[in-house]
Amino acid sequence: SSWAHQNHLFELLYGEYWRPMSTMRTIADLFVALLLLPCGEAFVLSNDPTPRLLSLSRHCRRRGVNNMALGDFTVELEKPLGVILEERETGTDSGGVMVKELVPEGSAERSNTIVPGDVLLQVNDKDVSNADFDSVMDLLINAQSTLVLTLGDGLGIMDMPRNVQKQLQSTEELFLIDEVVRKAVRAIRRDGSLGNVLNVEVIVGGGVKHERIMVRFFAIFTTDTVSTYSCNVSATGVRKGDGEIEIVALSCAKDEGLGRTFDLIMEA
Repeated sequence: SSWAHQNHLFELLYGEYWRPMSTMRTIADLFVALLLLPCGEAFVLSNDPTPRLLSLSRHCRRRGVNNMALGDFTVELEKPLGVILEERETGTDSGGVMVKELVPEGSAERSNTIVPGDVLLQVNDKDVSNADFDSVMDLLINAQSTLVLTLGDGLGIMDMPRNVQKQLQSTEELFLIDEVVRKAVRAIRRDGSLGNVLNVEVIVGGGVKHERIMVRFFAIFTTDTVSTYSCNVSATGVRKGDGEIEIVALSCAKDEGLGRTFDLIMEA
């Protein structure tokens, strides 16, 4: 679709908060625009001294699914899936079901992709993002032995204050910061010792130096789905030769630094 069509669509969705592409001049403006575009769209970063093409397909995985957001992914699993699902708490934006835990040595755990806290979005081509628990279970039970599941981390678009954005040099660095935060959350959820990360409140710091990406953010945790506590999370990611990012250091300071610090990953 043309940019004119995209602008018209986003104006309908976001009203006075949306500005046409031609008026965008800051990295923050362009970052928001990129987050809203379907995967695979690309444009030239016009305010970059050395313009280059930036494609969202690097940051989103697609397998026949349209408009996947950051944090969404697909995985092919054989039944039995080896995953325990539960209905999302009442009051969440999208309802649906989420992963409660993985069965040891099950298909999901062996995939090394799914972690507790992931939200189930699609089963094959069927949208289940708003489905109730019984409907999802019926669909899974009656499906073929091999399934393609689409899941998301449930974090949505995370808050990154403008003063943090101004310290970065390009939209690519913004995406790298976003990816490291998401990978850090997945590592915390996979570890499980601190409970589940419900959401990321705000990214309070971030920087990219060579292939190292350092971030700091506040997140809300729970161990019982009833009570919550906050943590100041620090993470460092390293971009490998294939473009993938590996978390090499990860620590959580409970109660915003007033309590104990847990080092989940220590850099060698």
